Amino acid sequence: MTAARASSTINHQQVNKGVSTMINVGFIGCGAMGRDHVRRITDKCGNAQVVGVYDTVLGNAKQAIEDNRLDATIYDSADALIDDPNVDAVVIASRNDVHLDPLLHTIAIGKPTFTEKPMTINGSDSWKVVEAEVAKGRKTIQVGFNWRFDPGYDAMKTFVGDGQIGSLLMAGMRHYNAQASTSYYGTDNVINDTLIHNFDVLHYMFDGDITSVEMKFARMNTLNPNGESLREPQLAIVEFSDGALATAEANVNCQYGYDIQCRLVGESGIISLPDVATPEVRKAGQISHAISSAWFDRFIEAYDREFDRFFANIEADRQPGGKEATAWDGYVANVVADAALDSLHHGGRIPVTLNEQPALYR
Repeated sequence: MTAARASSTINHQQVNKGVSTMINVGFIGCGAMGRDHVRRITDKCGNAQVVGVYDTVLGNAKQAIEDNRLDATIYDSADALIDDPNVDAVVIASRNDVHLDPLLHTIAIGKPTFTEKPMTINGSDSWKVVEAEVAKGRKTIQVGFNWRFDPGYDAMKTFVGDGQIGSLLMAGMRHYNAQASTSYYGTDNVINDTLIHNFDVLHYMFDGDITSVEMKFARMNTLNPNGESLREPQLAIVEFSDGALATAEANVNCQYGYDIQCRLVGESGIISLPDVATPEVRKAGQISHAISSAWFDRFIEAYDREFDRFFANIEADRQPGGKEATAWDGYVANVVADAALDSLHHGGRIPVTLNEQPALYR
């Protein structure tokens, strides 16, 4: 570990008086997603700076620093980064299966933390995060369900919240990728890495408990390069406690682009997620709009907004909640995903059983 710079802790009295205070951020996980977030904070977040990084692959940590010309410490371990008093906040963008221990560590010492989704790899591990926050009596974890910050989804939530179409009855969602993100992206990843976004948005939009989920396989796409290790497209059928229903389609080899669709059906109207605005081209007897194949292009504004909120909450000494996904929301998404995996492997409609929601999250 290189020499640490002068210590800096957030002074909320100074912030409230309008005195500029930089938030020192430590990064755990510097793969493609992590490095993109490092760039985002460096280029777009004027109230935060990346002062430290850790990755199990040293080259990734060095690349994050070099790409962004950072004066930052490379740590020998995640624990060393978290324990450094010079680090005011932590961002976890490592593999899904190594989120839990750093999350429990940051909660124990009260350090605000942004973790990429999913929060952990299953509901039982995510419940440990919830229990840790409850024991401390404070919410410090924000989960990176960035769709909540997308302008289109944001407008839809406002319509629903204002009661402009009455109570929600049904929803239909599509989550299509041009191709699988990696050669090792497999059948279960469709739920854990893709549909988990849809499960969170449905929970957020309906503001109610998901009580069951059933998964179906469609006919295999012959253009799927991963073969039998990736069975898809997949269809999720989701039921809520009030009887509302939703479907979510996942098609990760659709070929034509990254396409996100959502339609909410209420008692007196329908709301649909708008397409991303792109130039309309009229040429050779056709009218066309481009569709990007890159998921990070589709949600770039949502990523920016979620980090803006994360740092604004730190400055205001405010706990996450509402639009920001909390540890409870991360737990809910994992439990729904667990049920979806059970249905995927064994068939049928699987109940979604949640522990009682602690008062901290109500």
